Amino acid sequence: MRNLYAHRHRLSTQGATKIVDEKSKAIYLVVGNWGRHQDVLSVYAISGELLAQIKQHGFGIFPKFELFRNNKKVGSLRRINFGNKDLILIKGLNWVVMGNLINFAYKIYHKQTLIMSLQEVMLPSGKFLELAINNEIDEPVCLSIVAILDYFASSSQKKPHSRYRLQVRYD
Repeated sequence: MRNLYAHRHRLSTQGATKIVDEKSKAIYLVVGNWGRHQDVLSVYAISGELLAQIKQHGFGIFPKFELFRNNKKVGSLRRINFGNKDLILIKGLNWVVMGNLINFAYKIYHKQTLIMSLQEVMLPSGKFLELAINNEIDEPVCLSIVAILDYFASSSQKKPHSRYRLQVRYD
């Protein structure tokens, strides 16, 4: 098991995010953007090799996403939200993601086997996501899932803009 670190809220934004290990050595590069139908986020090895992708298919409150490893579809996921609690089922991999949107702590399981745990940590250079992943082969797919979680968290923190303003009159 090794720990990987990503800047908080950068995975869900457009552009590129560098993923580092405990020694701050760059391991992966996550590139892409979200918010539109057919948007794609890609995970590359630092050498430039494409390792995983996650593609958005569908809109609405609970959009659907498809996961790819080495250009082969390995699963699809859908989010089920219970207020501050999240449950994500990943068909194909038979993984379950459970966590809390408020404190951003998640775990991914395959049956009773822990695949990854995720938590937000404060480091001297700011807020980071700490991913503890048990198997190195699962790291790119886990990074794709974490990017979705980060997107859900950042989009839920945005305040809705009201079209109508309440006007109070004192006569």
